Amino acid sequence: MSYFRRNNRENQLNIWPGFVDALSTVVLVFTFVIVGFFASQIYLSNIIADKDSSMGSLETRLAEVCSLFNSEKEKNTKLADENSTLNRQINALNKSIATLQKMLNDSNTIIDNKKNEIVSIQDQLAKLNARLNEVMDALAVEKRHSDDIKAENIKLSELTRFNAYRSEFFDALSSIVNDKDRIIVVGDRFVFQSELFFDTASDDLSPEGKTQVSELAKVIKEIGDKIPSNIKWILRVDGHTDARKISNNAKFASNWELSAARAISVVKHLISNGIDPSHLVAAGFGEFQPISVGNSPEELARNRRIEFKLDER
Repeated sequence: MSYFRRNNRENQLNIWPGFVDALSTVVLVFTFVIVGFFASQIYLSNIIADKDSSMGSLETRLAEVCSLFNSEKEKNTKLADENSTLNRQINALNKSIATLQKMLNDSNTIIDNKKNEIVSIQDQLAKLNARLNEVMDALAVEKRHSDDIKAENIKLSELTRFNAYRSEFFDALSSIVNDKDRIIVVGDRFVFQSELFFDTASDDLSPEGKTQVSELAKVIKEIGDKIPSNIKWILRVDGHTDARKISNNAKFASNWELSAARAISVVKHLISNGIDPSHLVAAGFGEFQPISVGNSPEELARNRRIEFKLDER
C-alpha cells in the first residue's frame, strides 16, 4: 500500500515536468502564433492601408478620367454636331457649286455663241466698211470731180467776166491812143511801139510817153474798180527790144537790162498815178521774144515794144 502510494507520488512527480514542458511548448507555440498573427495583422493592415491609399488615388484618377471622358464626350458630341452642320453646309455649297458650274457652263455656251455672232458681225462690218470705203472713195472722186467742175465753171465764169473786163480794157485803151498805127493787138496783149514812150536806148519816159501812161492809169483805175474783189488780176508790163546790140558807151550792158528798165519805168509811173503795186508786174525779155523775124527797119521797130496784158494772178 505504501508502495503504491510511493509509486503514485513518484509517477506524479515524473509527469509534472513533462506537462510543464509540454505546457511551455504550447504556450510558446501559442505565443508565436499570436505574435505571428499580430505581425500578420500589422503587415496586412499596412498593405491594406497602402491598398486603400492606392485605391483612393485610383478612384481620384478614375474620377478625373471619367470627368475627362465626359468632357471629351461632350466635345465629341459638339464636334459631331458641328461636323453634321459642316456636312450640311458642304452639301449646300456643293449644290451651289453645281448650280454655279451649270450656270458657268451655260454662260460659256452663250459666250461662245455670242463670240461666233460677234465674229460674224465683224465680218459683215469689215465687208460693209470695205464697201463703205469704196463708196466713200467713189464719192470723194465724184466730189473732187464735182469740185473740179465747179471750180472750172467758177473759173470759166470768172474768166468770161474777166474777158469782158479785158475787152473793155482794150476798147478803153484803144480810145486813148492817138497813133493807132503804132499799136497792135497780139492775142490777149496790147502792144505799143517803144517809140511812143522812150527815146532810143533810153529807159526815161518821154513827155508823150508819160501822157500815154497817165491816160492808161485812168483806164486801169476805171476797169479795176469794176472787177470784183474775188477776181485776182494783174497788169503785166513786158519790155522787148530788137536784136541789135547795144553800143559799148551805152547806159545798159545788154538788151535784158534795157527791156527790164523800160518795163519798170512804166510800172513806176503807173504807181505814181495811183495804181496799186500789187496789181502790177514788170518783166524784161530783151530781144528773145520777137514778133517779127526780119531785119528790116520796120520789122526791127515792131520788135521794140511795150506789151500790156490784163491777166489773172
